[in-house]
Amino acid sequence: MKNKRFDISKLKGTPGRMRDWLQRKHVPYKVIFTVMGIASTIWFLIRVIPKPSRATYPCMKVAAPFMSGFVGYLLAVGGLTALSRKLKTRFLNVRVGASVMLLAGVVLVMAVTPADNQQPELKMGPDDGPNQPIGEAKGIFPGRVVWVWNPDATNEKFEHNDFATYDWYFSAHNNNPEVIGKMFRDGILRLTGENNAKKAWESVFRYFNLNKHNQKRGYQPGEKIFIKINQGQSRWVLVQKDKDNGFYLPRTLDENEKRRANNFVPTEQGPYVVLEVLRELINEAGVPQENISIGDPMCPIWGHNYEVWAKEFPNVKYIDKNTTSFGRSLIKLTEEPVLFYSDKTTSDKLYDVIVEADYLINMTNLKSHMIAGISLTAKSHFGNVGRPTAGHLHYSHPANRRGGRYENTGYRKYRVFVDLMGSKYLGQNTLIWIVEGLFGGGASEIKGPVKYFMPPFNNDWSNSIFMSLDPVAIESVGYDFLRAEWNGQRKHDPVNNDSEFHPNINGVDDYMHQAASPANWPEGIIYDPDNSGKPVPVLGVHEHWNNPVDKQYSRNLGTGNGIELVSIPEELVKNVAGKKGRGE
Repeated sequence: MKNKRFDISKLKGTPGRMRDWLQRKHVPYKVIFTVMGIASTIWFLIRVIPKPSRATYPCMKVAAPFMSGFVGYLLAVGGLTALSRKLKTRFLNVRVGASVMLLAGVVLVMAVTPADNQQPELKMGPDDGPNQPIGEAKGIFPGRVVWVWNPDATNEKFEHNDFATYDWYFSAHNNNPEVIGKMFRDGILRLTGENNAKKAWESVFRYFNLNKHNQKRGYQPGEKIFIKINQGQSRWVLVQKDKDNGFYLPRTLDENEKRRANNFVPTEQGPYVVLEVLRELINEAGVPQENISIGDPMCPIWGHNYEVWAKEFPNVKYIDKNTTSFGRSLIKLTEEPVLFYSDKTTSDKLYDVIVEADYLINMTNLKSHMIAGISLTAKSHFGNVGRPTAGHLHYSHPANRRGGRYENTGYRKYRVFVDLMGSKYLGQNTLIWIVEGLFGGGASEIKGPVKYFMPPFNNDWSNSIFMSLDPVAIESVGYDFLRAEWNGQRKHDPVNNDSEFHPNINGVDDYMHQAASPANWPEGIIYDPDNSGKPVPVLGVHEHWNNPVDKQYSRNLGTGNGIELVSIPEELVKNVAGKKGRGE
């Protein structure tokens, strides 16, 4: 039987956040052990005593052995000291004391470790069945989501991130830029029905401006574009000396830093899909470099991305909230809050690069998330809020804390994603939604990618790009892919496979239901993130596919007005309705 040892890297919730802070500050291990032991003990007691069933939560199962080890340590020290003073013999102190402490430790572990048959059943999967569209489809071809897959996009021999060899998913030898560029170009043509990239982008701009300004016009000189990328972990993975070195990962680590390598590198935006977007905007759509800003406002741009983009496009503005060093352009917060959460709890400022943009392009990654269930284009907006982190918004997720505490599952709950999708500065100012799925994320969003098993991936990298003009439809498709892959039954690469079920937690798609129809809003909630007195309109269409093999939606089947998933190559998703609606 495999030895199950406690792994401090898997500690979740409050103790996990304290561990991360202590490690970033390079606090000695003895101090970390003491602080984490106290935190785990207090956290376990205040959570479990009011509600004993919480002892079965995954986060509690992780904290329990750490707590028991700490308490056992205290008992051992105290007991051995007392015995030593009383018995006055070293032999009896060690032999008797060790036996007593071992027995106490066994009893304690048995007391705090719940039996498997005591774990309450957690409801899984969405409430609505296949091919039951909700809402109103958006897009030049309504409800269309384009999925481009090409196994030649990445290096199949690459297994996972490896600091020892300095080999990463974003490394040049693990990507094929020519294939990736063609994948995106083919995708934008199928999304719009045009025959070249210039016409395709013109159609995208015209569709956006018709809906926002009631003017069917393309890009106009002087208009600003902000490309929001997904770099949410760089702010803590990179320590100050890394940031002072151009925001690159370090090539060497001191002995007391080596544990940092466990988080090198999370699944985030790589260089090459973004590079193709820049090429098409600048070379095909005619947007001047200086009118394009790119970044993740809350976090710095990775050095490995900047060097690829800036080499070809040095006049694009690569944003940072703290510095103008290393070619970065400084951004600043609005003076007053401009984002108002509809449960009336709080509000947020945004950055000038967002509120001054005429268009936002939302680019993110295909990945699971330990709190939200999934992390796609809606979740990516967390990086736009004007705070050091977006932790103040986690309460609206199905799992309030990392790795557990499933007390907010189900439907018709307040979901902050709807406010973000409905904001006039964020979701309603978005030109196009793009999900990079070349390297699909693992179970945890703070660690690297893993190979996927579902067809057509078949234990290779996911090698995919998704795009849409319907923000709800692309979330729905991404959700179906992730819940099929992370079904709690597969066994992915152990580098990132802790808890393989989060996308399937009941209610993960609640925000999609609500974004698709006000009829699904919680009682007493009127989504109005602009504080304008005008509720958020229907933002798109939500639907689940018929099954993970055929991947067909109602427009593919010709049975409804929901989603159409267009695949490249075409045989991946067959269109029973023939070529109707395919722009051919």
